[in-house]
Amino acid sequence: MNLSVQQLVILQQLTDTMFPSGAFVHSEGLETYVQSGMVSTPESLEAFLRGRLLRGLALGDWVATHCAMDFYHQQQLDALIMLDERLTAMKVASEGREASMRIGRQTLRTILASRPDPFLSDYQNAIREQRASGHQSPVFGLVCAASGIEKRATLTSCGYSFVSSQVSAAFKLRRIGQAHANRIIWRLQPTIEEAVEVALSQTIDTMQSLTPALDIRMMQHAYLFRRLFNS
Repeated sequence: MNLSVQQLVILQQLTDTMFPSGAFVHSEGLETYVQSGMVSTPESLEAFLRGRLLRGLALGDWVATHCAMDFYHQQQLDALIMLDERLTAMKVASEGREASMRIGRQTLRTILASRPDPFLSDYQNAIREQRASGHQSPVFGLVCAASGIEKRATLTSCGYSFVSSQVSAAFKLRRIGQAHANRIIWRLQPTIEEAVEVALSQTIDTMQSLTPALDIRMMQHAYLFRRLFNS
């Protein structure tokens, strides 16, 4: 992966907790797993994240990310809209679906406020006209494609961002300490690499969402007695 200094800074900015996407307020179902006792130790958290990487993101959202990059380079807005709507249909739990759209739309607005791009502007107009949803994963791919960043670097950044945010959520939920948090991120590096390769081997036709347990936990989240996160 060859990255210029500017491209490296862009990836760091996109995955930084200071980036105003609103992603930090979402646990993506982890809070429900923690309150149910299914994720209660560093070991169970690591196993949970490994499953989400390999059997969830690598087969679904990350496929949308790298396909969106192709559509940017090919300037295929109609194909991008179709991909976006397929993601909407795949995200069964409303909390996860709405969180994905909020984060994606906010990311797009933030980028366009700093850096005009005709294709991204056309996509934003499609969202405003309710022809597209603006999901997080294709938006991330579009921004990286617009910056000339290649697919493996993009998906690797997605992997680190996901693991880091989930570990941070677990820390806030008081299930792990800082030492365990950093150890989990380090130990999951090979899994992130494997998940990236799995995602790159998939196409829009093979993109799938088969995570019923996660969908159920996301649906249950709205009914928890106490909640620290939005999803």
